[in-house]
Amino acid sequence: MTRLVYTLAVVAAIAATAVLVEPPARTALSADVQPAQQPTTLWSAPATLSACPSAAGGRVVFPSDSPTHATGSGAIVWSDSSTCPGGEGARVAAIGAGDVPGAGVIPRTVAGRTLLPRAPLTASGAPFGQILIAGVSPTASADGLAIQGLAGGPFSAVAAGAGSAAPTALATAYLGDVALASAPTGGTGADGLRVHVERFFSHHFDRNATVSASGRGLVQALTLALDFRSEALAVWAQGGEIYARVVPNNDGAPHPLRRLARVGPHPRISALLSDDNRAIVAWTEQRGTQTSVYIDRSAVGVRFGSPQLLERFQDPDGLSSPAASPSLVRLSSESVMLAWAGSAADHWVVRAAPVDLDGVGTVSTISAPGVDALLADLAAGPAGDALLVWTEPLPTAAGPPDMERQALFAARGFDAYPEGTMFDTPEEVAPPAPISEPTVALDPNSDRAVAVWRGEASAIEYSIRGTEGDP
Repeated sequence: MTRLVYTLAVVAAIAATAVLVEPPARTALSADVQPAQQPTTLWSAPATLSACPSAAGGRVVFPSDSPTHATGSGAIVWSDSSTCPGGEGARVAAIGAGDVPGAGVIPRTVAGRTLLPRAPLTASGAPFGQILIAGVSPTASADGLAIQGLAGGPFSAVAAGAGSAAPTALATAYLGDVALASAPTGGTGADGLRVHVERFFSHHFDRNATVSASGRGLVQALTLALDFRSEALAVWAQGGEIYARVVPNNDGAPHPLRRLARVGPHPRISALLSDDNRAIVAWTEQRGTQTSVYIDRSAVGVRFGSPQLLERFQDPDGLSSPAASPSLVRLSSESVMLAWAGSAADHWVVRAAPVDLDGVGTVSTISAPGVDALLADLAAGPAGDALLVWTEPLPTAAGPPDMERQALFAARGFDAYPEGTMFDTPEEVAPPAPISEPTVALDPNSDRAVAVWRGEASAIEYSIRGTEGDP
């Protein structure tokens, strides 16, 4: 495929009431190039993985010990609803040859006992080709349950999940280390957050730390990041403030509590931790119908300064900021890419930019004329690439767009320092349909991508993006 480098242009000034802080530059599809009209795609036709109504969207996981080496079979993980055979809880479909998923099964122990964490679920790769799944306990709705095993089973309950509140944050690192963080049951953080780390050479969580929080109010938007050395960074919102704290890669005490900024209700946070002892935290906050997007890059020692406001605007078309905004990923090239939901011409658009020691680079915008582009996911691949995924709800004659009829799109991107980011021509993954909660991951061995989403009647559907060399 010929890579399309979107034409960089400064968009004409927008009224101050719509955008108060304008990104430095934009990259946009020209008015006569709409993603829905692209004739070619490497994505397979959408297929149904599970017709039984799901309780939430799925996650795609590829365990690995480097960006280019898988250590075990990948899997699609989701939660069936209570009306499904076997009852409510997790299902796991192992990914086989050609990155095609098999049938979903209930995770079980070696003795055959079912393990059914419930939605909301999160999943991550773990050491020795395993998958870690965290969700809500089926016996206590306020408690978390974490399980771990190979994609094809068996699974076992992870002791670190006991006594933890749901939902739980997970993160994985370069060598396959995995970390889990949660507030104690009750969620206030008054007794400290719990952070557990399983090293790439271990079969259990061998570092368990209690990280004191501010103790004021419920813990929200808990986010976790790991660096190459398996140091962990926990970031969360509590009492109208964003906090961060580092858990070192030894038995030493957690680093001092860092306050980043005041924040509005229901923020969304993304974070990265680098081996040079620096961190990047990005967040979106909504106050009424106004959305603000910030980034804060720390100095050495994970000491934060004043956050940078990337964009502030009135929410277009009566829609709230997408849940995937903002998203930070580290590419296999060690570059960092940031994506977030912005506004242009009274519609939602997808922004992307590189982030380095000098700050946020040239901002690119992926949009389609006359419709909203709602950021759904950003995932790194093995070839210095990343995949942006978004939906485009159909416009209506009057009122907000039709969220029950959304098309799904994706574009492969690269860090093109110092110019910014470059993206291939967007591809349609699925035509307009009841699409919600799409996510994606790339196979580290093949660079194929697997996308999964909730479709008609909450069925779990998927599509596979091949590579140029595939038959």
